[in-house]
Amino acid sequence: MINEANVLIFSLLGGIVPALFWLWFWIREDRLRPEPKSALLSAFIGGIIAVLLALFFELVIYFLLVDASLSIEGKNPELFWLMLENFGEKFNLLAHQTEYWQSTQNFFNRWSVFTNYHLEVKKIFLVVIMAPFIEELFKFILTYTICLRRKVNNEPIDASIYMLTTALGFASVETALFLTEPLGNGQILDTIIAGNFRSIGPMLIHLVCSAILGIFIGLAFYKSKAKKVLYWFFGFILAVFLHSLFNFFILLNESTRNFWFFWAACFGTWSLVVVLLVFFEKIKTVVQPPFLLLGKKK
Repeated sequence: MINEANVLIFSLLGGIVPALFWLWFWIREDRLRPEPKSALLSAFIGGIIAVLLALFFELVIYFLLVDASLSIEGKNPELFWLMLENFGEKFNLLAHQTEYWQSTQNFFNRWSVFTNYHLEVKKIFLVVIMAPFIEELFKFILTYTICLRRKVNNEPIDASIYMLTTALGFASVETALFLTEPLGNGQILDTIIAGNFRSIGPMLIHLVCSAILGIFIGLAFYKSKAKKVLYWFFGFILAVFLHSLFNFFILLNESTRNFWFFWAACFGTWSLVVVLLVFFEKIKTVVQPPFLLLGKKK
């Protein structure tokens, strides 16, 4: 068995090293006018904060909507969780949740796809609907707060660079948490395999989804505020949809033990990486309209 300090160190390395490789790969796309290293570091740290906030809100929603028997032991802030527990007991949340999810599962079991693939409605809600929305939302909020509203965001490609940097900070911590259990049990080979799979699957989908939203933000860089909101909205919806689709295939892999679903998700993600590379070249050609340039000269 490996002691706790070593588990923490090697888990973090297993999450951060692949993330830094992908960051190095993508920032080469903006070699001519590279982003300030301090801004990139801030975005990466923002991703770390985003994963902690997302995890907190996912746990709260899980307690309120799915399973009010969730233990509060070791969860901070403890007073908040005690308040939630009292709320659940007062309104008998667990009984209502059990009844609701059972009836919902019975309804969807009429569809052969649910019985054939052993799908659970609760897991679909958590993994396919709730998690992608919350995670993409917090990645965007942190990136916008730290970078996008500042002067460091001064050309169309910048939003994609900052969004994917935040995504890699997010994915590095998520991967580190994922590696903690096998590493703590002394399963070194399993940890290496799991880390490699995470770096070509879940880590990449975070990067791809955030970069796609960044591309939409970049395409609207010189547009009116109304059009910017529209572009940002569609970019966010697309990012959530792609994240949800990836998670659905991972869920199918887990429920059927059919590894082909995992590889389908990974190959789909790699296809999106190729599309991203094309759009990165496209967004470099976005130029400031002449009337805006004239306005600046005045």
